[in-house]
Amino acid sequence: MCAAVLLALSACGGGGDSNGTPPSEIGTLAYVVTECHDEPRGVFFERQALHVLHGDQDVTVMKTPELGPVFTGVVGLCRASTLSRDGSLSIEREAFQGLAVSPDGAAVVFEVSDDFSVNPPLPLHLPPEQKGIFFVGADGSDLRPLGPPSRLPFFVISSSGANFIGPGFAFSPDGRLVTFADTGPDAAGNEAGQVVTLDVYSRQRRQVTHLPPGVPPADFAHIPGVILPAFIDNQTIGFFTDAYGLTPTGNLAPFTVSLSDGTVKAAPLPVTLPDSQIIPTFFITGDKPTAIVLGVPGKPQNEFPGVANLITEVFAVDGPNLLQLTNFRRVDTGGSIFDVDRQTVYFSASANPFRSNPSENCQIFSIDRLGGDLRQLTQFSEAPHATSGCFHSNPPIVGCAEAILKQDPRTRMLVFDSTCDPLGTNNHFGAQIFAMHPDGSGLRQLTQTQGVVTQPDGTVTRELPGPSAYGPYLP
Repeated sequence: MCAAVLLALSACGGGGDSNGTPPSEIGTLAYVVTECHDEPRGVFFERQALHVLHGDQDVTVMKTPELGPVFTGVVGLCRASTLSRDGSLSIEREAFQGLAVSPDGAAVVFEVSDDFSVNPPLPLHLPPEQKGIFFVGADGSDLRPLGPPSRLPFFVISSSGANFIGPGFAFSPDGRLVTFADTGPDAAGNEAGQVVTLDVYSRQRRQVTHLPPGVPPADFAHIPGVILPAFIDNQTIGFFTDAYGLTPTGNLAPFTVSLSDGTVKAAPLPVTLPDSQIIPTFFITGDKPTAIVLGVPGKPQNEFPGVANLITEVFAVDGPNLLQLTNFRRVDTGGSIFDVDRQTVYFSASANPFRSNPSENCQIFSIDRLGGDLRQLTQFSEAPHATSGCFHSNPPIVGCAEAILKQDPRTRMLVFDSTCDPLGTNNHFGAQIFAMHPDGSGLRQLTQTQGVVTQPDGTVTRELPGPSAYGPYLP
């Protein structure tokens, strides 16, 4: 395995305290809040609402009808769902699916569907006018439908029970189009996963690819034929597919498609390590340096049977060149993004390279693009020893975790969700969305969900944010 000299680098950076000045301006944060109730008589209720936080104004854009009563017996669905603290998992059973914020932060696109309630199946029965893909201004105005929902889910559940949640939608740089995966005919008329675009002004929907049906990987038998489509530029979309003939082994591989002529090309891959595995993510970025996560061979220092047993490390990609940045030999290093200047990589890990994370809790780190100046930006902790690392979707959960959403290109603040309670305002078993400066200072909590509350009569209420999307505010 490629050796990266990391452990002799600089000391960790400022902790995730609130002593710095909070970010003065927040962009546009779109997030779903899912609230459920279990009553002692064995019934379950649940409802959702889409919020848009624009600056300091939080607007409720849409609410779904309350589901219930659903009779569940002694094993309450809400209580069972508290075992996971990842609000984005609500898309596996609930109505709000993908969402995205436009590049200028002025608009949000989101999907509402009752076709993919599987974990567990719920009788959503949405009214017809509430199903589809919608557009709304960041201030909550101009809510309008754009068309029917996708016929493909934006999530995958593996045979081991592990979850993969995609964002669903991605805007073009000019903010006119969104891309997503949907079904459509190939050249022979067979239905398969395709890349689709939707014009948010004219509502014109276009099938960009005509891919043949795929051969899914063995661990993901029900994975859609296309996942993670995203714009490289206004005329090119990158995506992953298992389409037969393009990836005959059934492994997901990256491709690009031109909007001008529909040409599909294999995306150039960096020279990877022997026996390494690319973790699907947004790394098809044209000529821009980016960060990816690779699964590398070896025995990890921490392991989650049935969930993860593969070492994952962060790499910088610049054209055909690949540089390993981390060497933590753990299964939960990931969530990497380059900063807006393409000089620094931010990522999450449960490593303890500076002896400043003795509980091995999940933390946010930064490192420069050449593998220098490693810094621990947060000092989050919940238990003497966090056995869950950076996973907060698969119980039992001991410790808390973070997932980086985005860096604001204007204010440079990092926006992330976390199950930790660094400010003393996040209910145990809850989760919130936070923002902080890139050095870890100025921590600010953006959401105010109540987490899990148990009443004296045994009623359990749970409220979590997610899925979510963020965009800068560009006046």
